[in-house]
Amino acid sequence: MIRDNFRRSRTCRLFCGQSSIIKLAFPLLLLYPLNASAFLFGGVSDKKAEDMLGVMSLNFENGDCRAVAAISQDLFREKPSSAIREKAYSYLGRCYETQGNYDKAITVYKLAHGLYPENDLFSGRLASIYLKTGFYDIAVPLFEKVLKRRSDDIEANAGLARCYASRGFLSKAKVYYSRAAILGNFSDLGLLKEYASQMLRIRDWEEAGLIAGYGIKLAPGEADFYEVMARIAAGRGDYKTSAGHMRSAIMRDPARSDLALELALIELLAGNYEAALGAIPVTGTRHRAMSLLIRGMVLHKKGERVRALEYFKEASDNGDSFISAFAASLLMGSH
Repeated sequence: MIRDNFRRSRTCRLFCGQSSIIKLAFPLLLLYPLNASAFLFGGVSDKKAEDMLGVMSLNFENGDCRAVAAISQDLFREKPSSAIREKAYSYLGRCYETQGNYDKAITVYKLAHGLYPENDLFSGRLASIYLKTGFYDIAVPLFEKVLKRRSDDIEANAGLARCYASRGFLSKAKVYYSRAAILGNFSDLGLLKEYASQMLRIRDWEEAGLIAGYGIKLAPGEADFYEVMARIAAGRGDYKTSAGHMRSAIMRDPARSDLALELALIELLAGNYEAALGAIPVTGTRHRAMSLLIRGMVLHKKGERVRALEYFKEASDNGDSFISAFAASLLMGSH
């Protein structure tokens, strides 16, 4: 009876009447583990794949991305387990990324992101590449996906802040800059400079001053934070305090002629014309046209109109498009 049931079954229809080899092989197939995926996708070679992954990791740490790419091809041929492939994709993607080969990195990360949607590394790295390459609209939801699961991810918070800042949404950017700075315990100088600079753009003097204060405590020798303080004071109309902060910035980086020019403009706005002239660097600097323009503006304020026109003329002939155009407009307006 059992034999009759078997003959009527679907299994029998597949195998009965076939060659004797299949009839002999069928009982052997029943002896294989039920985990067919391990059999079909290389579970037996995971030890070899693990060894290859170890070599791949070592080459990645040593910056040998050519070796990483070569090993990855051999490793994937072994059809390793999902966990091993996941790690291999991360090494390969980051190698392409460090090489600036963003197209290949995106391809790897997209594939891995589809296979391992719970692994935030792949969505985070994709978002960072899209941020670097200016695709902010694509980067935003990827950063948001990371933050939905890990709100304390510093890189994702900073990345989302940069996306919003680049798109002009500075109030939104402020939220994420703040989170990134707090999570990093205000220890990232580059982030603090960026944060303060963006706050200057929206004239948020209080926030910019707070961040610059943290920067000064962390790195008292950095000129940039004193420059921020100078701009805050100038924005509030306190030119005397602004000039003091700018002089502190120049003391810390005397080679920066742009700081000297900012000081000259501050003194000009304060009505300290002699101090403004004294602050202007020599015209041989790379900011030659701007130096000529500011000198002309100071002389014009002092009533030395003829000399001022000479400087406006020279600036209009030597500057970039904006400076040249501005100097030319002053020249025409003075006739």
